[in-house]
Amino acid sequence: MPYSGRLEVSPLLEIIQIVAYSQQSGLLSVKGPATKGLVIFQNGNVVCAYTPEALPLLVKAAKEADPESRLVYRRIQVLAALKELFEIPEGEYRFVKREKPVNALQGLDIKTFYKAGALDTGDLLLVLEKAMDPFNEEVVVTTAEGDKKPKRTGKEARVETRYGPFTIPAELFLPHATLSGYLTNLSRGGTFFHTDELPEEGTVGRVRFELPWELGQCRAKVKVAWQRSKGAEPKKGVGLSFLEFSPDSKRRVALCLERFAELAADVDFEA
Repeated sequence: MPYSGRLEVSPLLEIIQIVAYSQQSGLLSVKGPATKGLVIFQNGNVVCAYTPEALPLLVKAAKEADPESRLVYRRIQVLAALKELFEIPEGEYRFVKREKPVNALQGLDIKTFYKAGALDTGDLLLVLEKAMDPFNEEVVVTTAEGDKKPKRTGKEARVETRYGPFTIPAELFLPHATLSGYLTNLSRGGTFFHTDELPEEGTVGRVRFELPWELGQCRAKVKVAWQRSKGAEPKKGVGLSFLEFSPDSKRRVALCLERFAELAADVDFEA
């Protein structure tokens, strides 16, 4: 039995977050009053997507011979398709689990998409969040070449379970600057703050952010634990460790994480 329902009950963003968090592979189809679409996942990340308006971009990506140019076209095409699907006000969704790769979509060979690797769902949602922000005038879509995740061992190693892909607007207040950005990979012990301006490791400041599901605003004292300076614009930022929460903020973060985990656990992908 597929995972299905109405967009009026479960927003598309929430559905995609659950599929990504659960690291599922399969096909998510969406049908609204005026359009329809499809998103193909591999281990929670996006292989490609389809909507009628984004089809020319899909054709261009599938037929592009140069691997780097193909990756750029894939990202643009997926972002265009997801943006169109997010704008569907009402309709149906249906996720069908499939471990075997999909070889063709709309008559196009997409085997090279799998070979190149699926696109990080969290990064895609972050770009869309910024693109659909009325206060943001420009979004730059680039490749993710050169990205290297920081390595930590011993006491610095991550011990908290982190949930994603969240894209939470936030402000980081430092001794000599205030930075605006987005939080992802939220946990009880810390989070990742996406920003172009990278504060030094060890810097102590305060972060303010609004949780989803109307759980309210949170404030916390934080320390910059590590930096990620290379890679595409959405991947740059700093790892923040929570040192101290303002009253009720710790409880709100815990409720947010618990709700997200419960949503994912309620979905029987094996049915």
